[in-house]
Amino acid sequence: MKRSFYEMIGVAHDADQTAITTAYTQVIERLNDGIKRGAEDATMEAQLVRDGYQILSDPAKRARYDAKLSAAESGVQLMFFPDDKKDQKKLGMQAVVFALLATTFVGVVFWQMNRKINEVRVDYETVVARKQAAQKAPVVIDAPPPDQGAPSVVTTVRTEPVIAAGAGEKEARR
Repeated sequence: MKRSFYEMIGVAHDADQTAITTAYTQVIERLNDGIKRGAEDATMEAQLVRDGYQILSDPAKRARYDAKLSAAESGVQLMFFPDDKKDQKKLGMQAVVFALLATTFVGVVFWQMNRKINEVRVDYETVVARKQAAQKAPVVIDAPPPDQGAPSVVTTVRTEPVIAAGAGEKEARR
């Protein structure tokens, strides 16, 4: 089971700096006695306590550590901006590579969509042109057989409704 630096030093989470320093001194003295007796666990424990004291004695590092502990208790993983220049540079390069990849992906998707839109537009314009040509083409009515001469051609189409011949006759009969 993992222990926090607070538990290793033996102080509460809200302990002040003097309480942390006093507890650290006592724990290190106890571990140094174990180291003198040749206990390997005591050496590792002492190094962990020293690392913990470095974090808990610096207010900025302690605030980050407390945030990390509270996030771990709630099940949330936090990612902090790195402190050293090497990791900052690495993070910056990763961000640039990600931005380039994302830009390339968006560019390819845009190009593909634009190409498809142009294909659809050309198809649409072709269909519209065919319909317009079909509407402008003359309509042949009652084409005579080929041996009787040229067919009669109508260039305009009548759009008003045709009145049935029987309707006029009914009016005249009354």
